[in-house]
Amino acid sequence: MSASAVSRALEDRFEAIRRAEVQRLRRKLSGLSDSERSLAEAIIADVVRALAVVPVQALAENSHRKALEAVVRLFGLDTKASS
Repeated sequence: MSASAVSRALEDRFEAIRRAEVQRLRRKLSGLSDSERSLAEAIIADVVRALAVVPVQALAENSHRKALEAVVRLFGLDTKASS
């Protein structure tokens, strides 16, 4: 398990959650125009990426096995799918 694999799995996890939440909220977003919906989805994506930055940077700075294992457990990551 490498820091880059864990970082990628973390980014994949955050992205999967973003997609699932946008899908779940489709009905609530249905009153928006296509451009408003695109803007809302872009903002949501920016927020998700901003949330991922801190743990990804921490992984880059600390790739000790115990730190990697903690991140994998905390976020329920599948590092095999991202390898």
